[in-house]
Amino acid sequence: MSDPLILCCGEAVLDMVPATLVGGGAGFRPVPGGGALNCAVALARQGVAAGFVGALSSDPAGARLAAHMQAEGVSLELATRTDHPCPLALAQPIAGGTRFDLYDSGSAGALYAASDLPDPLPDSTRALVFGGISLIASPAAEAFETLARRGADTRLIWLDLNIRPGLVRAPERYRARLMRMAALADVVKVSDEDLCWLGPGALDDLRRLAPLVLHTRGEDGATAHWATQSLTLPAPRVQAVDTVGAGDIFNAAVLADLARSGLLAKPLDLPEPTLRAALAHGIRCASDSVTRPGADAPKEKETPCAP
Repeated sequence: MSDPLILCCGEAVLDMVPATLVGGGAGFRPVPGGGALNCAVALARQGVAAGFVGALSSDPAGARLAAHMQAEGVSLELATRTDHPCPLALAQPIAGGTRFDLYDSGSAGALYAASDLPDPLPDSTRALVFGGISLIASPAAEAFETLARRGADTRLIWLDLNIRPGLVRAPERYRARLMRMAALADVVKVSDEDLCWLGPGALDDLRRLAPLVLHTRGEDGATAHWATQSLTLPAPRVQAVDTVGAGDIFNAAVLADLARSGLLAKPLDLPEPTLRAALAHGIRCASDSVTRPGADAPKEKETPCAP
């Protein structure tokens, strides 16, 4: 297994997704999930050496998540193993998206702390990815903010806000943390839903804080904002089956394209044609993934070529 080029820092969760039961009726089936896990697996499928930084439970659900990442080629050398239970998320489709009900009180992910952080980081690591539910509550949120601060001088910092409003209990504290981390980031990825939660002027605020802001807009494609410029690319028309994990796969695909171009470096300096190609690759991979249930990222050789 190659030393990790990109570390995905955050949660690994067992998602319970809607499924038809044997014999009929509606139920749920367990699938690996969580922003950091999804991104790491998607990177590995794109041929990029990726590692997971976060907590993994030793219970059967946690063992299932670990086995899934290892089978995909994700390094778990920096993961923390614990006897605390694996966090569970109940995912249910609703109008305009997916509702997540998280069950993580006292879980491995919720109790991840600064003392669990890898120190030092591997010399091979060029980028750190943060975001998702791991940034909502203490102590995990403070731990990952600490790691971002430690790495910001020498590694590319990618922040995907990926806000889950129903899980936020202290909105002002959470908002302040996101903005502090955006100020550390080289790239911030934000969705329409994120901007709605943050309120008026949020996109302008993020553009002032980060050199590059990527705004994903679902079936309308995505826009890159940098300096005084913006670039919008459309998404291909597909039959969406499940949008869970599409943002994580977009992150991984853009990062993979930059990694192959040797551009995971600070300060971030992306020629417009390079940024256009990376953004298009992210859109293609995310659009492909929503045509199948679950966060099912395409492999590099399977990535659709259509715009």
